Amino acid sequence: MKPLVKVLAVGLVAAGVGVVAGRMLAPQPKPIPTEPLGRLQYGNDLFAQGKLLPQPVDEMTRYKLETEGQKPFAIVVSCADSRVPPELIFNQGLGDLFVVRVAGNIVNAENLASIEYAVEHLKVPLLVVLGHTHCGAVKAAVSGKHLKGHLPQLVAHIEPVVKRVHATHPHLKGDALTERVIQENVRHTLQTIYQRSAIVRSYYEQGKLKFAGGVYQLREGKVEWLKLSEPFDSSPEEHPSSTGSSGGHEGYAPASHP
Repeated sequence: MKPLVKVLAVGLVAAGVGVVAGRMLAPQPKPIPTEPLGRLQYGNDLFAQGKLLPQPVDEMTRYKLETEGQKPFAIVVSCADSRVPPELIFNQGLGDLFVVRVAGNIVNAENLASIEYAVEHLKVPLLVVLGHTHCGAVKAAVSGKHLKGHLPQLVAHIEPVVKRVHATHPHLKGDALTERVIQENVRHTLQTIYQRSAIVRSYYEQGKLKFAGGVYQLREGKVEWLKLSEPFDSSPEEHPSSTGSSGGHEGYAPASHP
């Protein structure tokens, strides 16, 4: 073999070895978890880094969802705020999440029925309540200001949380108070779902359904997962009335909390 050819051959072998070694030493991407909450956490990490994985939305994917039905792995009860889309925040695709959205991520009879459908008929194994920082519904409840239309009926679900935080953390004011109420409102909604739905309670107690609660940080893009107190209290509580004046807080009975 001519010297020049020999040098080129050695160089190519060395380069190949270097590429293989580089791939072996390079950090490997984390495997996608199979456990529902782990999948959400993994997806949120990608979202916060701006490294979303592409999700299939092609015709074949849509056809399979139409013909085979939906099989979501998590229920997400979240605020209706346009800055908080669960599918994007958790980097999930069509058919992955059963999303129930309402301002303040509160629960009423109608969205409780949606949750029960997902639990009993779709056998979804995880229920997540997702609040977010700078929530307008919570700010309205904390402010105690006069509200018009149907807004009083909405904030009546959050007012018991405000009262409880005032009682347990009387030193909190301003943004610190609001952020604390946001966290406690997530826990309150989970507690309310557990108390009001015998279906959800049964699946939870059988270990067929898990609960999780989090607060989405608008600026950082991360979900802060909250520690939940267990066991949940199944004693009944009063809930905001759907009747009465819509011109202010009068006529709406706020829920009492244990």
